Amino acid sequence: MGNLLKRTTHYLLLIVTLSMSALAAMASEEESTNDQQEVNAINQLSSPDGPAIQSRAYPSSELTGVMVDRTITMAGKTFYRAFSQRAMDNIVINGATITIQERPDARWGSQIWVMEGNRMYFRTQLSPRISEADRVAGEAVEIVEKALLERQISAAMSSDIDLGKEEIF
Repeated sequence: MGNLLKRTTHYLLLIVTLSMSALAAMASEEESTNDQQEVNAINQLSSPDGPAIQSRAYPSSELTGVMVDRTITMAGKTFYRAFSQRAMDNIVINGATITIQERPDARWGSQIWVMEGNRMYFRTQLSPRISEADRVAGEAVEIVEKALLERQISAAMSSDIDLGKEEIF
């Protein structure tokens, strides 16, 4: 009888263990389904908060519409702030990856230049007066916009399938 009790206890423990494993597997499966639903909700293209996201006709992995601040002095930071605020409203510049760099000089002020990749579109000598930085930034936006438009028109006119877009110029 003692042997029968041991076997029965053993079988009951086995049944309880298997049942618990099955319940854990079902709970895990339910959690993964909930997780997947949450991921799908995040990745949807529209939401109750706002309009649907417009997908591009030609998706690319390029990062565009970025402005990098490589300025050091207060005048340089003021130039960057004024340039970026004006450029946000500009469709041509807003889609470009622009870097604003500065080389300060104690005697002459700072050299500021605006670049896209390896192309320099604007360069100036900026005095430490902050009020001048706003005016120069307005001029820079106009010059950079014109240069970017000319580059885009030139690229549209001369396309060569053997060259990448950065090799055409």
